[in-house]
Amino acid sequence: MSYATVDDMVSRFGALEMLRLSVADGSLPAADEPMPEARIAQALQDASLQIDSYLRIRYAVPVTPAPESLVRAACVLARYDLAHGGDREPSEQMRLARKEVREWLQGLGAGTASLEGLVPVSAGSGARVSDRPPAFVTRADGGL
Repeated sequence: MSYATVDDMVSRFGALEMLRLSVADGSLPAADEPMPEARIAQALQDASLQIDSYLRIRYAVPVTPAPESLVRAACVLARYDLAHGGDREPSEQMRLARKEVREWLQGLGAGTASLEGLVPVSAGSGARVSDRPPAFVTRADGGL
């Protein structure tokens, strides 16, 4: 599940930017051709998986419905990834935005930031398993 859509990317960064980033070799499609959305959708999916890797420490993932802050984070991460390849390099603005989002995601995982309206999963819940030998063993005669 992606936290953002191609339409979210277009509304945040503009159709021309998404058109430029959606082609792998840098050549823009003709004006009458539709935007190749598969590359953008894949970048959004990758960004959502990256977000989940930070969130699963404290929250049940995937988060549904996705808060606007996660939509923004997915868009920023996907845009950065799309900016690699061919003759393109991410701009300094893209690098800083990605750094900011990753720091925020680290804060979510560490508990110094939170997602409004979501309750963190309790760290103490669930079964615990240990492969260490027990400290005390009952002998055959009933003693310890």
